[in-house]
Amino acid sequence: MTAKEWSDSNPDYWTRYTNLQRTKHALVRNYLQGWFAMYRSWAGRLVYMDTHAGRGKHRGGQLGSPLLALRTLLRHKFRARILRRCEVVFNFIELDKRNLRYLRKQTNKLGQLPSNVRVETIHGDSFKVLTQWIGDTRENGDDRAPAFVFVDPYGFKMPGSVLRELMGLPRVELFVNVMWRELNMAIHRRRERGVARTLDLLFDGMPWRKRIASSHFDGRAEQALSLFREVTGARWATYIRMPGRNGAIRYHLVHLTNHDAGRDLMKKCIWEACPVGGYYVRRAEGSSRHFAITREPDLVPLREWVLAKLDSRKRRWWDLLEDIRPEIWQECQVNRLIYSMHRRGIIRADRYDGNFGPKANPRLYLSHSRPNEPMR
Repeated sequence: MTAKEWSDSNPDYWTRYTNLQRTKHALVRNYLQGWFAMYRSWAGRLVYMDTHAGRGKHRGGQLGSPLLALRTLLRHKFRARILRRCEVVFNFIELDKRNLRYLRKQTNKLGQLPSNVRVETIHGDSFKVLTQWIGDTRENGDDRAPAFVFVDPYGFKMPGSVLRELMGLPRVELFVNVMWRELNMAIHRRRERGVARTLDLLFDGMPWRKRIASSHFDGRAEQALSLFREVTGARWATYIRMPGRNGAIRYHLVHLTNHDAGRDLMKKCIWEACPVGGYYVRRAEGSSRHFAITREPDLVPLREWVLAKLDSRKRRWWDLLEDIRPEIWQECQVNRLIYSMHRRGIIRADRYDGNFGPKANPRLYLSHSRPNEPMR
């Protein structure tokens, strides 16, 4: 491979493969595994879009997001069932022509794809392409097709209005890489006219000038991400904070969806992918508290949450599983904790018919049998 082939506006990205990139790609892969399976039984078309597709492969041989997404489908255990019922379209958008040529070489090496798998490599400005796609989709009556859009630009020049239009489609989900270091520097330089216009573009207007005003690093990040979610109109915004080598936040990976199942799936993916990274997540929607995702999580905060719910009144197990959705905890973690506390006599089960579990006995109510027990 010649040096000319690898000339690029951001060459370091392709020559180094960091843990940040590895985690980002793991989240895309794990989410698509569940996303393809989720829609396998009824969707006539599934669309994956990569707005800054790049070369498709790093110099060390690691797959970029386009090839990773395509391989996730081709190796999926439900592939035959998925493709029996629907077409899967991959749209890879790239502005750099050299990158695009290399990406096409990589996709061509895959050989003949299944008849229901279509790959489109598109040259152009990704947000102009997305705007055209939104219009065509609505005009053709395809606006209910599920779509997963991975937005991974160099920098943060993203038009919030286009992202909001995407989220306005019934079954579109976004996964956005927000380069916080660059964005934070821009916020510091807010008085410069060109920088201010870029921030106006991202936040679709000027409210950011008053809304992002904290003098603290973490406070600014929370204010920026809260406003970003409002701009897109997403019901759920699940994100992780990814520090660089110096410990400062380098990226925010933000998943935006209007569907409960999407929120639940992304939480599962974060718990699977992030223990190796030492990354931080927000405790709950609307909360400014964060904690690190680890392989052996500290479940004391979850235990406190469950018992606080049961101290106020008896609750159905099913209701607790619904209530946990705004928190970062998973249903499986809640269930394991309830089983453990029930065995120890901390939780009492009412309407117990011998089936102890939310599915086996949906009418099962739980209460805290030791409300004055100190938390440990």
